[in-house]
Parts: sequence; structure tokens; C-alpha cells
Amino acid sequence: MRDHDDSEPAPGCPPWCRGVHQDLLHPDDQHHRSAVRRIGVVTGRPTLEPDDLAVPSAVLARLVRRTDSEQTWVELVSDEGRDVRLVVTLESAVRLRAVLHELVATATGP
Repeated sequence: MRDHDDSEPAPGCPPWCRGVHQDLLHPDDQHHRSAVRRIGVVTGRPTLEPDDLAVPSAVLARLVRRTDSEQTWVELVSDEGRDVRLVVTLESAVRLRAVLHELVATATGP
């Protein structure tokens, strides 16, 4: 973590930030966080296990950015356990969204 020094003005919160910041070194004060979105998904290992071993899981999605950075991240993590963990830059999320859209369209057809 980096301490904010008085000679450097701390950048303001992005419009999506829902955190309450104080001038402390506590981790909650060092990150901007968006509202959390909860998504129900089913995870599995189809190349190794049969479909009936797939597991329903709640995944939490949010935007995260360090207070001393301009880089925004998209975080997808399991609400419980470690079935899902994906943290990518916003630019990577845009590319991932395009590929997911293409794959879903391919699987579901016209």
C-alpha cells in the first residue's frame, strides 16, 4: 500500500465508487469499489467430470480501483469457496465480453 502524502492530492472517487474513504492506510480506504452484483452460475469441469457433478454457485461481481491508480479492474469471485476467481482489467473485460457474446451466439444459434 502507498500512503497518500500531503503534497499529492488524492484523486477523487470515480462515479461508480460506493466506498466511504478516510485518510487512513486501512485497505478499505485504499480502494474504490462499486456496488456488488450477485450472479447465479453453474461451474464444473466438463472435460474431467460428468455434467451431474456441476455445482451451483453465487458469484460476486464488482469494479475495483486503487485510490492511487487510474486502472479499473473487474472482479468476479465466488461468494463462498474458491470455485470462481477472475480479476481482469476493464479493457480485458471488454475483450472477454466480446468473446463470450460470440461463443453464446454460436452455441444457441440464430
